[in-house]
Amino acid sequence: MTASSSAQSNHGSQATAPNISPTGESGTSAQSVGQDASREPATKHVPLAPASKSGDYAFLGATPGSVADAFYMAAAEDWRAAINSRFVNELLDDTLPDSVLISYLIQDFTFFTQPTLERLTAQAPTQEIRDMLNRQAEFFADQEKPYFLRFFEEYGVDEQQQASVPQTPANREYCAYLDQIAATGSFSQLLCLMCAMEWLYLAWAKRTVDAGVVQQVPAHRGWVELHEGDLFRRWVGNLIELVNRYASVDGPEAAVFPEVARLERAFFEDSYAYAVGE
Repeated sequence: MTASSSAQSNHGSQATAPNISPTGESGTSAQSVGQDASREPATKHVPLAPASKSGDYAFLGATPGSVADAFYMAAAEDWRAAINSRFVNELLDDTLPDSVLISYLIQDFTFFTQPTLERLTAQAPTQEIRDMLNRQAEFFADQEKPYFLRFFEEYGVDEQQQASVPQTPANREYCAYLDQIAATGSFSQLLCLMCAMEWLYLAWAKRTVDAGVVQQVPAHRGWVELHEGDLFRRWVGNLIELVNRYASVDGPEAAVFPEVARLERAFFEDSYAYAVGE
């Protein structure tokens, strides 16, 4: 699940949202071509991520002994299960059934109405942090939301069908947790919530980049491109830096990373039980 918000941007996008037409023969954007040039042109099996180790993300600021690294390790079991889940494996290997992807994206799209990022921005202690968060809200509005809308159009999922799909148990539990933290959580708890969600998504997308594999189904490739690359790594690195600065391993925010990893794992799994059209 991505940590989006209902914020709308008044600024034009500087890049094109990933093209997600259903077939692999068409819809390859110039952005995709440039990113694919140094990677394998055909989908291969993407290896599983290894067990988490302290310092795995030192390149983003989660160095051994840091608060962020401690939180990462505390969530290790469910984190690894989530990023190596059946859903992620099939997405990266281009074997994910359309019915499962549609179910997943309908569920994930509900999080654009969640106030997590807005609440985090409102509680930010400095203008510099607020500016950084506002820039990310613009990215979500300009890049991620168009991906959803284009996907639904290309795959023939109208608003009536979206509304008719019941919320999965994992989605309900996750939304309730987000609502709870947004309503009563401290800045540190909200920050850890945002960081854990975004970092975990980077972690599963990083698997295919590390393997040098490019997805040939545009919808799969587009979802990866939204969660890997220089811009997304910079965003996650900014969140990690703030976690190191404002969070404590002895505070209530220490419980956030393990809970997010557990909820993300269940969220992926529920996509199969509630596959659209099955």
